[in-house]
Amino acid sequence: MESEESELQQKIRELYEKLETDPNLEKEYLKDEKQFLQNNGFDPEQVKDAIMQIHKDRISALADVLKDQGEKLD
Repeated sequence: MESEESELQQKIRELYEKLETDPNLEKEYLKDEKQFLQNNGFDPEQVKDAIMQIHKDRISALADVLKDQGEKLD
């Protein structure tokens, strides 16, 4: 299941990267996020959960870096 989540997270990242460069997609997204996600083959609740996991992973990685750097300073 973890590999499925990673695959979903990758697809979500790719979609959001497209949003950054395509003004038409961005307009569609801003108009109705839920419908936009459904139109692109995503379940909005799964996307929300996957994005939260991406954020948690990034925060954890940052915390590890800060801890390592803090130990070097001590």
